[in-house]
Amino acid sequence: MKAPIKKLFIAAVLITMLCSGCTPDTASDTEVSSTEATEEKVEIKRLQVGDKAPDFSVELVNGGSFKLSDYSDGVVLLNFWATWCPPCVGEMPAFEKLKNDGIDNFHIICVNCMEDKKTVDTFVKNNGYTFNIGYDEKGTVEAYYPTDGIPYTLIINKGEVAEVFVGAYSEDVQYKVYKDAIEKCIGKK
Repeated sequence: MKAPIKKLFIAAVLITMLCSGCTPDTASDTEVSSTEATEEKVEIKRLQVGDKAPDFSVELVNGGSFKLSDYSDGVVLLNFWATWCPPCVGEMPAFEKLKNDGIDNFHIICVNCMEDKKTVDTFVKNNGYTFNIGYDEKGTVEAYYPTDGIPYTLIINKGEVAEVFVGAYSEDVQYKVYKDAIEKCIGKK
Protein backbone atom coordinates (compact mmCIF):
# COMPACT_ATOMS: atom_id res chain seq x y z
CA MET A 1 0.00 0.00 0.00
CA LYS A 2 1.32 3.46 -0.82
CA ALA A 3 1.94 5.75 2.17
CA PRO A 4 -0.98 8.22 1.58
CA ILE A 5 -3.46 5.37 1.02
CA LYS A 6 -2.16 3.52 4.07
CA LYS A 7 -2.56 6.66 6.21
CA LEU A 8 -6.14 7.14 4.94
CA PHE A 9 -6.93 3.50 5.67
CA ILE A 10 -5.54 3.73 9.22
CA ALA A 11 -7.44 7.00 9.81
CA ALA A 12 -10.69 5.41 8.56
CA VAL A 13 -10.24 2.42 10.88
CA LEU A 14 -9.54 4.67 13.89
CA ILE A 15 -12.53 6.91 13.15
CA THR A 16 -14.80 3.87 12.82
CA MET A 17 -13.58 2.54 16.16
CA LEU A 18 -14.04 5.91 17.88
CA CYS A 19 -17.52 6.51 16.45
CA SER A 20 -18.82 3.07 17.32
CA GLY A 21 -18.38 3.63 21.04
CA CYS A 22 -17.58 1.00 23.62
CA THR A 23 -19.48 -2.24 23.15
CA PRO A 24 -20.30 -5.03 25.57
CA ASP A 25 -19.22 -8.62 24.86
CA THR A 26 -22.72 -9.65 23.82
CA ALA A 27 -25.49 -7.77 22.08
CA SER A 28 -28.75 -8.62 20.37
CA ASP A 29 -31.89 -6.89 19.14
CA THR A 30 -33.70 -8.02 22.25
CA GLU A 31 -31.96 -8.39 25.55
CA VAL A 32 -33.08 -10.25 28.63
CA SER A 33 -32.41 -8.97 32.13
CA SER A 34 -33.42 -10.18 35.54
CA THR A 35 -35.43 -8.01 37.88
CA GLU A 36 -33.77 -7.14 41.15
CA ALA A 37 -36.47 -8.48 43.47
CA THR A 38 -37.70 -11.66 41.79
CA GLU A 39 -34.87 -12.80 39.49
CA GLU A 40 -37.61 -13.47 36.92
CA LYS A 41 -36.73 -12.98 33.24
CA VAL A 42 -38.10 -9.87 31.55
CA GLU A 43 -37.80 -9.21 27.82
CA ILE A 44 -36.93 -5.65 26.92
CA LYS A 45 -36.73 -4.30 23.36
CA ARG A 46 -34.48 -1.56 22.08
CA LEU A 47 -36.07 1.87 22.09
CA GLN A 48 -36.73 3.73 18.87
CA VAL A 49 -37.82 7.25 17.99
CA GLY A 50 -41.46 7.65 19.01
CA ASP A 51 -41.34 5.11 21.86
CA LYS A 52 -42.35 6.13 25.38
CA ALA A 53 -39.22 6.40 27.51
CA PRO A 54 -39.33 4.01 30.48
CA ASP A 55 -39.51 5.81 33.82
CA PHE A 56 -36.68 5.38 36.32
CA SER A 57 -35.18 7.00 39.36
CA VAL A 58 -31.46 7.23 40.22
CA GLU A 59 -29.46 8.55 43.13
CA LEU A 60 -27.35 11.53 42.08
CA VAL A 61 -23.64 12.06 42.74
CA ASN A 62 -24.35 15.49 44.24
CA GLY A 63 -27.14 14.16 46.49
CA GLY A 64 -30.85 13.78 45.90
CA SER A 65 -32.37 11.80 43.07
CA PHE A 66 -33.54 12.17 39.49
CA LYS A 67 -36.84 10.66 38.39
CA LEU A 68 -37.47 10.85 34.64
CA SER A 69 -41.25 11.31 34.94
CA ASP A 70 -40.69 14.48 36.99
CA TYR A 71 -39.48 16.09 33.76
CA SER A 72 -42.16 14.79 31.39
CA ASP A 73 -43.16 18.31 30.36
CA GLY A 74 -39.73 19.17 28.94
CA VAL A 75 -36.69 17.87 27.08
CA VAL A 76 -34.25 15.47 28.74
CA LEU A 77 -30.86 14.36 27.47
CA LEU A 78 -30.32 10.86 28.90
CA ASN A 79 -26.82 9.46 28.55
CA PHE A 80 -25.35 6.10 29.57
CA TRP A 81 -21.59 6.10 30.12
CA ALA A 82 -18.62 4.65 32.02
CA THR A 83 -15.27 6.02 33.17
CA TRP A 84 -13.40 3.28 31.26
CA CYS A 85 -15.00 4.26 27.92
CA PRO A 86 -12.86 6.85 26.04
CA PRO A 87 -15.70 8.11 23.76
CA CYS A 88 -17.93 8.52 26.85
CA VAL A 89 -15.33 10.53 28.72
CA GLY A 90 -14.49 12.53 25.59
CA GLU A 91 -18.03 13.85 25.09
CA MET A 92 -18.75 14.78 28.72
CA PRO A 93 -17.51 18.38 28.37
CA ALA A 94 -20.28 18.85 25.77
CA PHE A 95 -22.85 18.09 28.49
CA GLU A 96 -21.30 20.71 30.76
CA LYS A 97 -21.56 23.26 27.91
CA LEU A 98 -25.21 22.33 27.31
CA LYS A 99 -25.97 22.71 31.02
CA ASN A 100 -24.29 26.11 31.05
CA ASP A 101 -26.36 27.24 28.04
CA GLY A 102 -29.32 27.62 30.44
CA ILE A 103 -31.93 26.24 28.02
CA ASP A 104 -35.43 26.57 29.51
CA ASN A 105 -37.15 23.30 30.43
CA PHE A 106 -34.11 21.22 29.45
CA HIS A 107 -32.47 18.70 31.78
CA ILE A 108 -29.44 16.41 31.59
CA ILE A 109 -29.01 13.07 33.33
CA CYS A 110 -25.94 10.94 32.71
CA VAL A 111 -26.34 7.46 34.17
CA ASN A 112 -23.13 5.61 34.96
CA CYS A 113 -23.15 1.98 33.84
CA MET A 114 -22.49 -0.35 36.75
CA GLU A 115 -19.40 1.20 38.30
CA ASP A 116 -19.00 1.64 42.05
CA LYS A 117 -19.84 5.00 43.64
CA LYS A 118 -16.25 5.73 44.65
CA THR A 119 -15.04 5.43 41.03
CA VAL A 120 -17.83 7.71 39.77
CA ASP A 121 -17.40 10.24 42.60
CA THR A 122 -13.65 10.48 41.98
CA PHE A 123 -14.17 10.97 38.24
CA VAL A 124 -16.78 13.70 38.73
CA LYS A 125 -14.70 15.51 41.35
CA ASN A 126 -11.52 15.37 39.24
CA ASN A 127 -13.35 16.82 36.22
CA GLY A 128 -15.55 19.36 38.03
CA TYR A 129 -18.77 18.36 36.28
CA THR A 130 -21.93 20.02 37.60
CA PHE A 131 -24.67 18.41 35.47
CA ASN A 132 -26.76 15.54 36.89
CA ILE A 133 -24.85 12.27 37.10
CA GLY A 134 -26.57 9.20 38.52
CA TYR A 135 -25.43 5.85 39.82
CA ASP A 136 -26.69 2.56 38.35
CA GLU A 137 -24.41 0.12 40.17
CA LYS A 138 -26.61 -2.93 39.50
CA GLY A 139 -27.62 -2.06 35.92
CA THR A 140 -31.29 -1.64 36.84
CA VAL A 141 -31.84 1.48 34.71
CA GLU A 142 -29.57 0.29 31.94
CA ALA A 143 -31.74 -2.84 31.56
CA TYR A 144 -34.67 -0.68 30.39
CA TYR A 145 -32.48 1.01 27.78
CA PRO A 146 -30.63 -1.85 26.01
CA THR A 147 -28.00 -0.91 23.41
CA ASP A 148 -25.07 -2.27 21.44
CA GLY A 149 -22.64 0.08 23.15
CA ILE A 150 -21.91 3.23 25.05
CA PRO A 151 -21.99 6.14 25.05
CA TYR A 152 -25.70 5.76 24.44
CA THR A 153 -27.66 9.00 24.41
CA LEU A 154 -31.36 9.66 23.99
CA ILE A 155 -33.12 12.98 23.60
CA ILE A 156 -36.51 12.61 25.27
CA ASN A 157 -39.21 15.15 24.47
CA LYS A 158 -42.24 15.17 26.76
CA GLY A 159 -41.68 11.54 27.74
CA GLU A 160 -41.14 10.28 24.18
CA VAL A 161 -37.86 9.27 22.53
CA ALA A 162 -37.06 11.96 19.94
CA GLU A 163 -33.46 11.00 19.01
CA VAL A 164 -31.12 8.07 19.68
CA PHE A 165 -27.31 8.19 19.43
CA VAL A 166 -24.79 5.36 19.94
CA GLY A 167 -21.12 6.31 20.05
CA ALA A 168 -19.57 9.76 19.99
CA TYR A 169 -17.33 12.04 18.00
CA SER A 170 -15.41 14.95 19.51
CA GLU A 171 -16.76 17.19 22.25
CA ASP A 172 -17.44 20.04 19.79
CA VAL A 173 -19.24 17.81 17.27
CA GLN A 174 -21.38 16.18 19.98
CA TYR A 175 -22.26 19.56 21.47
CA LYS A 176 -23.59 20.75 18.11
CA VAL A 177 -25.43 17.49 17.37
CA TYR A 178 -27.13 17.46 20.78
CA LYS A 179 -27.85 21.20 20.76
CA ASP A 180 -29.53 20.89 17.34
CA ALA A 181 -31.65 17.94 18.53
CA ILE A 182 -32.67 19.80 21.69
CA GLU A 183 -33.58 22.96 19.79
CA LYS A 184 -35.63 20.91 17.33
CA CYS A 185 -37.63 19.52 20.26
CA ILE A 186 -38.26 22.90 21.83
CA GLY A 187 -39.17 24.46 18.49
CA LYS A 188 -36.17 26.71 17.93
CA LYS A 189 -35.13 24.97 14.67
